[in-house]
Amino acid sequence: MPILIWVISLKLDVGFVGFDGTESKRALLAIHEVKEAEGIGGEINVLLRSPHARARSMLEKFVRMCDVRAFLTDEKDRSEWEKAGARIEGGYEDFFDSSKLIVVGIPSGKETHYVKSSIEHDCFTVLMGGAHRPDILQELKNSGVEVPDRLRDDLGREFFFGLENFEAFQKVGPRLVQCTSCNTTGLCRASLAARPLGLKAVLGNLDRRSGDPHTVVRVSPDAVNFGRGVGHQGEDAGTVFEDVKFSVRASKIPTTVPHVHHINLVFEGSRTPEELIEQFSKTRRIAVIPYEYAGRKHEWTSEILEAFLSGFERPIYPEIFELLVSDAVIPFDLGGYTMLQVVMMVEQMSIAVPNYVEAYLLFAGVFPQRAHESIDKTLGIVHGRWPDGLTV
Repeated sequence: MPILIWVISLKLDVGFVGFDGTESKRALLAIHEVKEAEGIGGEINVLLRSPHARARSMLEKFVRMCDVRAFLTDEKDRSEWEKAGARIEGGYEDFFDSSKLIVVGIPSGKETHYVKSSIEHDCFTVLMGGAHRPDILQELKNSGVEVPDRLRDDLGREFFFGLENFEAFQKVGPRLVQCTSCNTTGLCRASLAARPLGLKAVLGNLDRRSGDPHTVVRVSPDAVNFGRGVGHQGEDAGTVFEDVKFSVRASKIPTTVPHVHHINLVFEGSRTPEELIEQFSKTRRIAVIPYEYAGRKHEWTSEILEAFLSGFERPIYPEIFELLVSDAVIPFDLGGYTMLQVVMMVEQMSIAVPNYVEAYLLFAGVFPQRAHESIDKTLGIVHGRWPDGLTV
């Protein structure tokens, strides 16, 4: 039976494809910290591709901080990597032979080759939020790969959001999971908090950050690209919370601030903003930000982030892991239903990282409650009301 697989592993070698990517480089450090805290043995391996400057500097940092082992994708790059001081442990096939769990953190549409290798080497696989599993399955079929029924089921399963479905996944015993993306993680955390109040639907718009510091100066601040239809984020969250209806548009905003969600939560019966704020404040990895505190307003995203971050010393990256929710909730009576309008801030680079660590602990056989507690304590993730009511 699959349940027999899920005993705590004393060793779990993990390999990262795309180790220097936006979320992957944060997930690697987070997994290392929690792995050490839980006493789980095993190596952390990275697959080297092009020896560009950013990858070289990240490898040097990870060797120093996490003692990672480096493997080459292509032998032709060996001399360049060795000139940069890299110690090469082996080649592409050696990377998969040396890793029991593969984290694929590369741009969407390029994952299939690595999933294929993971299948061939009997590895567990973690996909990040941007992967399209139906496309991966079709591409595997087109290339003649025999996809086992069990893995075919994994490619069609709901998204993995550990705070909600860790135990369900553990009972199934998957070989592959896809974690929720940053925006989907935000929607899932909000839904997890709101559902006990009778949440029926989530409607609204996601202002997706589409500008980075090196590109925002080249685009007009008027260049808002609104989505034609519903985005995948709500549909993805709907696989986790099947009893909640999602209809969420995703617009692209050329700013460097976090994604900002303007969402309407629809509840059956009469609900108040205070009830929802209380639910948010006691839900893991959500922090409620007062719109006004001691006479000072917190109404700008940049000011809120500065205020929130300034009081914390993170054990690893300083970016926020929490979903930040303003307490400026607007109620609207729908007659038999209540709509509560909420504004949330989602940090693109790191809000999904704890969920990647949940996936690692899932495959290591750690039980759900211990996994949640270990991650929050080790990474310093808080919940509650800022500034005086926060707790791990």
